[in-house]
Amino acid sequence: MKWLTHLIAGLLLLISGYGVSAELVFIHSYHFEYPWVVEYREGFNRVIADASVHEFEMDTKRRPPSEFAQVTEQAWQFIQAKQADVVVLADDNALKHVGPKLVEHRIPFVFLGINANPRQYIAMTEFSSGVLERPLLKRSAVLVTKVMPKVKKVLVMMDKSVTSDAIIDSSFDSQVRQSLSGVEVDIVGAQDYSHWQQLVEQAPAKEFDAIIVGVYARLKEHGRHVPIDEVTRWTSANSEIPVFAFWSYSVGQDKAIGGLLISALEQGETAASHVNTFLRTGKMPAIATPKRGAFVFSQAELARWGIVLPADIKQKAQIKN
Repeated sequence: MKWLTHLIAGLLLLISGYGVSAELVFIHSYHFEYPWVVEYREGFNRVIADASVHEFEMDTKRRPPSEFAQVTEQAWQFIQAKQADVVVLADDNALKHVGPKLVEHRIPFVFLGINANPRQYIAMTEFSSGVLERPLLKRSAVLVTKVMPKVKKVLVMMDKSVTSDAIIDSSFDSQVRQSLSGVEVDIVGAQDYSHWQQLVEQAPAKEFDAIIVGVYARLKEHGRHVPIDEVTRWTSANSEIPVFAFWSYSVGQDKAIGGLLISALEQGETAASHVNTFLRTGKMPAIATPKRGAFVFSQAELARWGIVLPADIKQKAQIKN
């Protein structure tokens, strides 16, 4: 099908030559207020070149799975109505549900924030590429031992979701209990907010020395979706042991202490760069993996817990407030 690739490249070059913006549809798995989305949108908008961007929120963090088929069809109708030249799919649910339709209809697309192997969702073609999200679970657990040398047991907490399952599969080899650098690391998925609270309160009695919070945007209480900021602040206020994190939105005063974090900005910037390359050349770049994690800590929380960062970590770290 090389002729089709050449045809697309020629049309895109023709569009750019006449100063006509490409039509880009951005499908978000989640909602605009979700901090992860806020950050990658900022990075994407900072880098994307000349394109008319149309956005659609699937809102699958707050919608029940029974509505996913309906919102998938709405997303597909949106793509068709905008006559997209290229589509961006953010996070696993968008790729899982919308991606197969794009492959079937040979619509070029770029994904970002994918925790699973993308081939679990789609057949990769020359018209698709993107950016993988790989939480640094193992390195983060080891980091806790460096800032708290006496730690022997760490609890990693997440919700029950497609994203959490994908993270465990891709970043922890599907093993919910591991020994890393002599430290036992247990991963537990909370069924709901009440279960999450129980896990936090019972952690010291189960001899955990620290908690690392992962993804928890699908937690509910009596049918109410619990905002992640509320979860983070409750966890910090009620935990008797230090709380660390994988994502920057969890870190700050009255939140988590910090950790080795993934950059949503980098995800958005890299995805935009892929789109720019495709619109310029008609060819998709190779799939990218985040280059680095960033040390980010809250000064207030470090002081609260009496933690002094080792010099080699402190000199590389971003310190908040």
